[in-house]
Amino acid sequence: MSTRHLIVVDIESTGLDPKVHVPIEIAAINVDTGQTLIFAPYLTPEQILNVDPEALRINRYYERGVYKTAEKSEVANTNRYISLWNMLRGNTFAGANPRFDADMLVAATNMKPSWNYRLADVSAYVAGALGIYPAEIPGLHDCCERLGVVNDAEHSALGDAKATAECFRIAEAIGRRNA
Repeated sequence: MSTRHLIVVDIESTGLDPKVHVPIEIAAINVDTGQTLIFAPYLTPEQILNVDPEALRINRYYERGVYKTAEKSEVANTNRYISLWNMLRGNTFAGANPRFDADMLVAATNMKPSWNYRLADVSAYVAGALGIYPAEIPGLHDCCERLGVVNDAEHSALGDAKATAECFRIAEAIGRRNA
């Protein structure tokens, strides 16, 4: 058994380009301990101007009231990001699209990754556990359907992180049974 923990991270962002867009909601779950971290970063006026309206529509930023829970300053953001980096330090960064989330975090913070260089992608993990052809890797929604996981808050950082963590747990159990 690894000494590293599996940390599922999900980010909702102002768009898809890490050079322009930033996280607007972040959730991290330590699959091994259950520790959870969730926060909505403070957005500067410039970051608000660069928002892709479609991103806010998809993640229902206003409908869910995420903006009401946002940090109040860049200093508060820094403190929350440091907590996240500490949670990830030396562990395995995991998610439904971990490369995107890791790149978005690094771009938003200008901090070097504290996590292990190997990322765990739930889609690839589930595909392997279920014998799905590698070119047909399912997205999170399909992973949940195939494994019977209910994501009661799709396109929210915590909802997607919880669903992803549960998919990892179930896929691991399937793999152990089939080993």
